Amino acid sequence: MIRYASTSLIMVALTQISIAFLVEIVEWNAVRANLASTMLVSIPAFLTNKYWVWGKAGRARIRREVIPFWVFTVAGWGLSTLAVALAADNTKEETFFHLVAVLIASIAGFGVLWVLKYLFLDKLMFGPDHHTPYDEDFEIEEAVVEARAAGATEI
Repeated sequence: MIRYASTSLIMVALTQISIAFLVEIVEWNAVRANLASTMLVSIPAFLTNKYWVWGKAGRARIRREVIPFWVFTVAGWGLSTLAVALAADNTKEETFFHLVAVLIASIAGFGVLWVLKYLFLDKLMFGPDHHTPYDEDFEIEEAVVEARAAGATEI
C-alpha cells in the first residue's frame, strides 16, 4: 500500500506539473491539458505499478494488465475532465485561481477512483494470487520460522 500511495503521489505531481505547464506556458485549454497530461503520465504510472509496486517482471500482458489499467485511466480521465470542465467554466481564465481550481478538479476526479483502482490492481491484476519476488522473500522467512519452531538445528 505504501508503494502504491508513493507511486500515486509521484504521478499526481507529474500530472499537475504537466497540466500547469500546458495551461500556463503552452496556453492550452484546461480540458485538453488534462487529457494530454493523463495520457502522458499513464505510461510511467503503469510501468511503476507493475514493476515496483507489485514486483512483476516480464512483458506486459495486453488483456490481463494493459487494458484493465487503461480502463481505470480512462474512467479517471472522464471524471477528472468533468471536474476540470466545471472548474474552468466557473473561473476566470488567466488567473491564478483558475489554474488552482483546474488542478484541484483534476485531482478530485482521479481521487474518486484511487481506492477502487488499488483494490482492483491488488486483488485481480497484480496482487496476492500472483507470485512476485517479494513473495519469495516472505516465503523463505516463513519457512525458516517454521523450521525453527519444529526444532530444526540446521536451516
